[in-house]
Amino acid sequence: MKHAVLCLGVFWGALGSLRAQAIRFEKDSLRQVFAKARQQKKPVFLLLAPPPPPTNLPATLRAERSKSGLYAPAVVEKLNQAFLSKELAFGTAEAGAAGRRYNVTSYPSYLYFGPDGSLLYRRLGNTTNEAQYLRDIAAAQQAQQDPQNLGYLAAEFGRGSRDEALLRRYVLKLRDLRLPVEPAVLDAYARQLPAQAFYQPAEVLFVLESGPVVGSPAFQLSHLSQRLIDSLYQVLPLPRRMAINNLIIKNTMAQATATNDRRLAEKGASFARSTWTNDYAKGTRTYERDMLSFYQSVKDTTSFLRQAVPYYERYYLNLPADSVQKALEALRVYRQRQPALLQRLDSAARQRAAGHPPVGRVVSTVRPVGVSGPPASFLQELNNGAWAIYQTGTRNKNYLSHALTWSKRSVDLDPAAYNNDTLAHLLYRLGFYAEAEARQQQAIDLARQSKTTTAPYQQALEKMRKRSL
Repeated sequence: MKHAVLCLGVFWGALGSLRAQAIRFEKDSLRQVFAKARQQKKPVFLLLAPPPPPTNLPATLRAERSKSGLYAPAVVEKLNQAFLSKELAFGTAEAGAAGRRYNVTSYPSYLYFGPDGSLLYRRLGNTTNEAQYLRDIAAAQQAQQDPQNLGYLAAEFGRGSRDEALLRRYVLKLRDLRLPVEPAVLDAYARQLPAQAFYQPAEVLFVLESGPVVGSPAFQLSHLSQRLIDSLYQVLPLPRRMAINNLIIKNTMAQATATNDRRLAEKGASFARSTWTNDYAKGTRTYERDMLSFYQSVKDTTSFLRQAVPYYERYYLNLPADSVQKALEALRVYRQRQPALLQRLDSAARQRAAGHPPVGRVVSTVRPVGVSGPPASFLQELNNGAWAIYQTGTRNKNYLSHALTWSKRSVDLDPAAYNNDTLAHLLYRLGFYAEAEARQQQAIDLARQSKTTTAPYQQALEKMRKRSL
């Protein structure tokens, strides 16, 4: 099973039914809520809830983590009076779409919108301090009254305004709200600047930190002086340089995916490769990974399958035995100290049960350069790769056999429920029904032993037995 990549805030927990009913959450879809808000001229409060706590969490800790100032009477009263409220459960398709659109990486997240659907204010993380939520509401209402809010700036841009000062405010507002700066907006801003502006470090840095798409007018203008670019990268702290590069890569690959533009994806992946100035091998690996992500995102199954096999086998399957053993020992220690890892994997299982892929992609286009993941992450990647092959829907036995090999390797080294689940699905796809059912039952048993949810594994087993998977 694919591992969900999440940046989780404080666990939210399962809330009591009385508190959950205190805020009048709309039952309609988010799109319908926004339509209703326009009609009634009311702002919208959106709660993106995190996954429930793991089932093996002690009851006292579960109760403690379920507390939230959001449900204090004063907060509830203000929300019910002034807002239309909507809660999106973690793992649903609607929550995933909202998370991607509004760049949500932490849960719980609270988003406040104007009646026109434009974002006014946001905050993340749970707290028992009700005053924080009252301040959030006040900040959102103040932003709604701001004549230069995001809705106004977007409307002016849509009407054709290309005033340099307005465009700069628009870019800054998007950045303040942690929203991606649309390529058209940043390009329009860059075009309004005189040529000499791109020989000024502050202006070039402003454009770079807004994430220009590789090859776009904003990108090209910001690189008019390669000497200035080189000098900036020499004096900027490493975290800031990494953030600039990752944002450029992220926005370029997102634009390539949105427009199904393979040439643009290649430009983005090439730029990512070029950031590994002292390590050609890692640069090549990065290029291959980003292109795999693009193929998967645009559902270019042929290209994805053709390149996935050599990629996963080169980088994750054929590792030296001593490196594998060291990584496994480190993983054992890590799991003892990081129970949240099991929480995230359990969350992935819940999402599959709902019929939706876990949050995040199998191959991430934004590398947290210099930040290492959990030990033995090659096992997670092998399992991700095997699951990605399965998700393509391919019946090609050659590709499925490769994926089966990766999955068996993951299970042999880490016999966890989610690894057995992936193996069971591949066995089923290959027509080995008895073996698939036995392996799925093993996934259920392992989940029960670790006191994590068994529901998604049981549902899959029932479908296997009915031959309806």
